[in-house]
Amino acid sequence: MEWTKYVLSLMLGGCLWLLFGRKGSGSGKWFIGAGAGIGLSAMELVVVYIWDSGAWMMLYAILKGLAFFSGIVLLGYMWEWIGSAGRNKDAKEQEVLHPVRQWMDDYQESFAQLSRSFCMAPQAAGEWSRGDRIMQTRLAESRMAAAEQLQEMSQILVGAMERIYGTREDESLEQEVGDRLRLLGIQVTKVFFYGPQGKKRQVYITMRTKRKICVPVKKIAAVLSELMNGEMMPARDSRSFVGQERVTVLFVEGTAYNVLYGVKKVVRQNEAVSGDNFSVFWLPDGRFYAGLSDGMGSGVQACTQSELVLDLLEQFLEAGFSKETALRMINSSIVLQPDAPVFSTVDIASVDLYTGICEFLKIGAAASFLRRENGVECISGSGLPAGVSNELCLEPYRVRMYDGNLLFLVTDGVISVLPQGQEEALLKEMIMGLGSGTPAEMAERLMEQVQVYGEAADDMTILVVGIWKR
Repeated sequence: MEWTKYVLSLMLGGCLWLLFGRKGSGSGKWFIGAGAGIGLSAMELVVVYIWDSGAWMMLYAILKGLAFFSGIVLLGYMWEWIGSAGRNKDAKEQEVLHPVRQWMDDYQESFAQLSRSFCMAPQAAGEWSRGDRIMQTRLAESRMAAAEQLQEMSQILVGAMERIYGTREDESLEQEVGDRLRLLGIQVTKVFFYGPQGKKRQVYITMRTKRKICVPVKKIAAVLSELMNGEMMPARDSRSFVGQERVTVLFVEGTAYNVLYGVKKVVRQNEAVSGDNFSVFWLPDGRFYAGLSDGMGSGVQACTQSELVLDLLEQFLEAGFSKETALRMINSSIVLQPDAPVFSTVDIASVDLYTGICEFLKIGAAASFLRRENGVECISGSGLPAGVSNELCLEPYRVRMYDGNLLFLVTDGVISVLPQGQEEALLKEMIMGLGSGTPAEMAERLMEQVQVYGEAADDMTILVVGIWKR
């Protein structure tokens, strides 16, 4: 009967799907359609051959099989579309009703409301004495600093919630990675994928070797790159080998640029310790951070304060906080100190190693300089050092860096040595005439040229950062 040919053709397509198809890959409709179409054409051609029909009947049989194949594939796409719409609807409903997310929203709103209550100014009670006014001013500053802290806590909760919901298990990727790494002697326990819209992909793989062998992480990155159709690399400072101990390794998308840096410091006359400190570090999201902090004054106290500022900044950024959030929290902690605070300047440059875009945040810091092929650009900031006021002026400045560009971060001591009114022009001229070399060599040469104008009346630090195409 006619319908038996269609049933047998579909059964053949189903067998092909079971033998060669992969769950979740979306290839099932193609295997079923191909098997059913070829099977139907073959049976039709056999019937035509037995009945000794003409060539046009053979062509009709082939076209009939192609039509059957196309119809099944189209039905498969329609089924996937209907299923995906239902899944999206269910996901949205689940997202809205999820109790953990609801609790996080409630906590965030509670912190925000508490922050607003701290901002309410107290009513004046008649005439205040000078001492009362000073005390009330100090109390108001403390309340505003506490309000800033609470407001930042609410934003931290929002960021944590986005990170939690953006990281998910990927069963299909886990199966593919497990199958490929099994050939290298690696057993994969779990794979987590993080890749919200507009952000670079990150993959966490928990694994161990089956035998007493060590497998280079770069080999695993090469396998992952092939599976994900894009270069993946182990995150900086991750382990180099995987052994029998179960470990979790983070893999990120390969960056477009590499970074080198160099630093040169000179201590103020008659001082044993510099009040300037610097910090450089990389984050998994492909950002490189370079920071300078100049503690007001000199000596051990200034060094301790600037070091503390940079340590806190690095910890906050590595924990996932934004630059603005980290700086506000650090500033609030200095303002709330019971003793007289020691102020510090903060100079941060963050370079996106995927795009080359560099963002500056300056809090009372000296100007920075960007050397390109055809000239030197000066980046100036404004505002008071951290700890002077509970309100910070955070106005980021963005520039695009290209292959071979060099960034020069300097402290006030470098500027103060040069003739007044000519500082920026002279530094531009010096930087442009440095020639070629590594960032460390550049920092050394520039410091030598600056010292020609006089001895160090303040601590001097020059941090040079260069980016190059990979």
